[in-house]
Amino acid sequence: MNERIKLCFTHIFIVQIQSFIDMRRRLVIMAFKIYRGGSLLRRNLFKSRFLIYLLLFALSAIAVLAIASPYRNMTINIMQAGARGDGIRDDSAVFIRALHQAAGRKGSTRIIVPAGTYLLNVKEPLELSSKTRLIGEDKPVLKFIAQPSEAFGYEAIRISGRDVLVDGIDLDGSGSFIRGIGIHPGSADVTIANSVIRNMRQAADPQSPLYSAVVSGIMIYGDTEDIKVLTSLITNISAMHSQPVARGIMVWNGSGASPAKRVTISGNEISYITPREDADGIFFDVPPNPAELSDSIVENNKIHHAAKRGIKISTPGVIVRNNYITNPYSGNNRYLFDPEQRLSQDMYSAISIYASHVTISGNLINGRGSYYAAIEADFENLDRIVIENNRIVGEQTEQAEEMTTGIRLGVFDSSSVRGNIIRNVGTAIYIAGQDAEYDNNVLDSLLSGNDVAGITNRTAPANP
Repeated sequence: MNERIKLCFTHIFIVQIQSFIDMRRRLVIMAFKIYRGGSLLRRNLFKSRFLIYLLLFALSAIAVLAIASPYRNMTINIMQAGARGDGIRDDSAVFIRALHQAAGRKGSTRIIVPAGTYLLNVKEPLELSSKTRLIGEDKPVLKFIAQPSEAFGYEAIRISGRDVLVDGIDLDGSGSFIRGIGIHPGSADVTIANSVIRNMRQAADPQSPLYSAVVSGIMIYGDTEDIKVLTSLITNISAMHSQPVARGIMVWNGSGASPAKRVTISGNEISYITPREDADGIFFDVPPNPAELSDSIVENNKIHHAAKRGIKISTPGVIVRNNYITNPYSGNNRYLFDPEQRLSQDMYSAISIYASHVTISGNLINGRGSYYAAIEADFENLDRIVIENNRIVGEQTEQAEEMTTGIRLGVFDSSSVRGNIIRNVGTAIYIAGQDAEYDNNVLDSLLSGNDVAGITNRTAPANP
């Protein structure tokens, strides 16, 4: 039905253009005849016809413009549209009006945000629809605060559409929102680039539904595709209350949703994701159908001060390559709810793999703190896991050397663990429960080509 409607409108547009051209040709001929003269009667007749055709010409021009208008590209400068950008006066109405103008258009809309601090006191998220580009000049700050009646906000920016861009924006949640940007089901060809997403946390009011909500800088829902998060900073994302969960970037598969497809997370800095109980820099959630591959890439990111993990992959079909993950803690990464609890290690892991068809390649993992396992792939039966050419280098401190495991492996098939360099750790490679699953020839083949300094254990205790 949609294709038929499009064809119908296209036909009408072509007819109007042809009519417009024909009217223009007739007017030129008539003007020439009137100019050349003739009898008075003939001149008057030509003049009458000329006026009629001139009117029809004008109506055709109006029709053409009316049909073409929704397809034209449009640019809105938010400051020229009335925003102040002084960080004092509320600019919400101007942004909402501009986004409403962009919604439903066939052409693209560029919303230019000049340098400044824009105070946004919003009750609902700012919604970016299809073909909307929100572009900052000199990193303008969008400072979101919640409505006084609400006291706390859910999501600052909501993306629902195709071909959407957010570029060069500094999004400050002011500690009043649990989420910076949400990319919702059905969205595709979405890019977030050269931006900052910061200061998200849970509500302080125990009666608020956001009191124990998951906090994230960027949330990418299932049933989305071709999503890119590039060269951006995601920082200060904090859960504070019961069952605290915080993610810098979370790729979440809601109930029944297909996993997000072809997600690229590249060149970002992700930092200060807390607390220790459950805070990951990048997290791909478990999909409802574990056989469905995401075909996603996490590459060239820098991650530090991610309190539990740098990267956690529970979705099959993800490549994690050339990231730099550092563990800066040293006995000071305390639990939020039980700060006196003994710290077994400073971080749980740099990279955890909880899905099949995952490749971990070329990553650098270091820092002065200790890990339970720098790379952990000890989760039920995994298939087609590749852990190759990673460099794990602990700082030469007594704690790091004694407590860190380089790579911890579980039971998996058709996999490769090769070319990894592991230095200054207590145990280079653990293989948990291997006695019942592998023979020595399989193990030697699996682990050949690694350059390790430390003890390679072929059995290991269970997770602490």
